[in-house]
Amino acid sequence: MREFLFSIRSIDTQLNHFIGIYGKHIYFILFLIIFAKTAFIIFTFLPGDATLFASGTIAAIGQLDIRILLILFIVATLAGDTHNFLLGTLLKRSKGKQRKYSLSRLVPDKSIYKASKFLTKYGKLTIMFSRFIPLLSATVPFVCGFTGYRFKDFISSNFIGALIWSIVWVLAGYGLGNLDWVSRHLFISLIVITILSFIAPIIAYVFKLFKTKAAAK
Repeated sequence: MREFLFSIRSIDTQLNHFIGIYGKHIYFILFLIIFAKTAFIIFTFLPGDATLFASGTIAAIGQLDIRILLILFIVATLAGDTHNFLLGTLLKRSKGKQRKYSLSRLVPDKSIYKASKFLTKYGKLTIMFSRFIPLLSATVPFVCGFTGYRFKDFISSNFIGALIWSIVWVLAGYGLGNLDWVSRHLFISLIVITILSFIAPIIAYVFKLFKTKAAAK
């Protein structure tokens, strides 16, 4: 089981190897990985951005169909986030029951309040762009459901977010996949992609820190 999880976690760097083993079934495997990552908070360790980027680079050399990839990733993301939202809704309803038997007891009320306040402040933008921020992508849909966010508003914003996320990373991989250096050093390229995904929240934090200090003076 440990070996299986390790192989799945490293699918972004071994995609060519997986294609050789599973052939066309690789599309189903890619779907399951993105669905699991977005549907369950416990699977946040699965590669998301890197999987889309790596798939795009492989599509650039003709081993995968970029049209199928885009549709597959958008649908997987929508299905996973919707499941996560409904799970949050279900646990919210169970909150009033015996907490001994409710998984919602694992979610502190204080955390739910903070998340609800964050969603109220930034609204749909939070849902659209949270998937570009590590760790936040899997928690926002759950918190939306748990805090009673309107499903209609969630699904429309989530669709836009899934569309942007899938297109950005797949096309980035597809465009750079034609570069000889990127195709020969995919592992290094994926490390760079991972680092870049952390830059946005760091910049936002530093900006907020300076803004807070400026307001205090």
